[in-house]
This record gives sequence, structure tokens and C-alpha cells, in this order.
Amino acid sequence: MADTSLQESNSSRVYVLFYSFFLIPLMIVVIGTSFLVIVNFLTLEPKSASDLLNDVKVGSATKRWQSAFELSKILVNKNEIFEDGLFRNQLISAYKHSVHDDERVRMYLALAMGRTGDQHYGEALREGLNDENPATRLASIKALGFLQFQPAVEDLKKILRDANRVDTEQLTVVISLGNMGDHSVIPDLKPLLNHEEVNIRWDAALSLAKLGDISGSHILANLMDRSYYTSFPEVDYQEADQAIMVAIQVSSDFTNEVFKGKLMILASEDNNMEIRDTAIKTLKHVYGYQS
Repeated sequence: MADTSLQESNSSRVYVLFYSFFLIPLMIVVIGTSFLVIVNFLTLEPKSASDLLNDVKVGSATKRWQSAFELSKILVNKNEIFEDGLFRNQLISAYKHSVHDDERVRMYLALAMGRTGDQHYGEALREGLNDENPATRLASIKALGFLQFQPAVEDLKKILRDANRVDTEQLTVVISLGNMGDHSVIPDLKPLLNHEEVNIRWDAALSLAKLGDISGSHILANLMDRSYYTSFPEVDYQEADQAIMVAIQVSSDFTNEVFKGKLMILASEDNNMEIRDTAIKTLKHVYGYQS
């Protein structure tokens, strides 16, 4: 019995020592560290566009592309557009020097410039059309579309006519030309309604509609038909939702009985409530529909 009591006493001392000298101090350290992390997180001020641009110029490889990405998000907010010459010139300089950097740096800087809506960046982005890297070329094409930079229209039309260009590049050109509002591109887009690549056919119809041309009405009608996408298993549900929404939006500039019929089905049967609501609003606005 004495031995048992002694063992229990020793065991208790071990637990006491464990709690006193290891577990409790460890808990204090963990709690203290967590508190400091939370305080630092709550008091951390978001970086300004100038700070991020500086990180792009002097940061580590990882920090450069991450800062360029954050910059592309900040500059989409029109309240954050920097119109001073110093910031503009530094951003252009960083873009030009990024040609041999991680492709993500140049891509995100191109998108950052495009999202400002500032025409001052157009010429630098035109230079990006000649990049050897396909990903950075695509970014400059997309950014020029965001800017609606008219002097680049002829450059983009040349890419469209170049049979050596890959479909992805031509597709991006089609989308950008549709955003630019230049009606001179309509003859270049119309033949693409019969392109072998379905995505190019779809976006050619959408871009033409944005320019007021309804030549691709049969394609737009298909894009507003949920059952149409069953023929394209590679298109997931979210992608179909997005395509339907865009088709509804561009169709709202026209009065068309086929469009009206597709909208009626979407308004009454579609499982996506946002699409259903958008269809109802379009029917009311365009066709005077009363639910």
C-alpha cells in the first residue's frame, strides 16, 4: 500500500511539474502570440497604390508579382486612380522593365494600367502586343480593351487576321474589340460567326451586339437557352450562368421575338434566381412585360 501511495504521489508530482513547467508556460506563449497576431492584423493599414508599386520595383520575386496583383485590384476602383504624372511614369517604367521578370508581374501591371481607364497608358500597352510571351501579350490585349484605346484598333485587327495566331489570342482580341465601341471592326467580326472554335463564335456574336449589330442573333438566342449548354459538357454550371447573364445584357438593346421567348422561359423556370430576376427586369424594360 505504501508503495502504491508513493507511486501515486510521484505520479501526481510529475503531472504538477508538467503543468507548472511546460503546459502552462506554453499556453501563455500561445495566447500571447495569438493576441499579438490579432492586434497586428487589426491595426495593419492596407498599402497604398504607391507602396505596392514600390514593392513591385524593389521587392523579392514573390513580392513583386503579388504586389502587382494587388495593384491591379486597387486601380479598378475609380476613386483610387492616380492622375499625377509621377505615378503614371513610374507605373509605365515598371511595366517596361518587367519584360524579363516573372510573367505575372508584367501581366498584372498591364491589367492594372487597363483598369484605370486612363488613356495615358495606351501606348505602353501597345508595345506589349509584341511580347514574345503569349500570356503577357494576352494581358496587353485585354488591358487595351479595358481602356477602349482607339489607336490600338488597327493593331488588334491585324492580330485577328493573322492565321498564325492561336485561338486564345484571337478570342481575347474579339472581346476587346467589342469593348472598344469602334464600328469599323464589324466587317472583321462578322466572318467569325462561322468560326470553327465555338468560343470565338459566341464572343463574336456578343461583341457585334455590343456594337449594335444583330448578325449573330441566332447565337445569342442559343446562349440564353439553358438546355443549349448540355451539348458542351466542358462548360460547367457557373460558366453557363455567366454566359446567360452576358447574353441577356447585350440582348436588352434589341427588340426580338426570339429573345423575348428565351427570356420568358428564363424568367419563369430557371433555377438561378439572379438570372430569373434579370430576365424579368429585361422583359419589363424592353417589352413592357407585366408579371
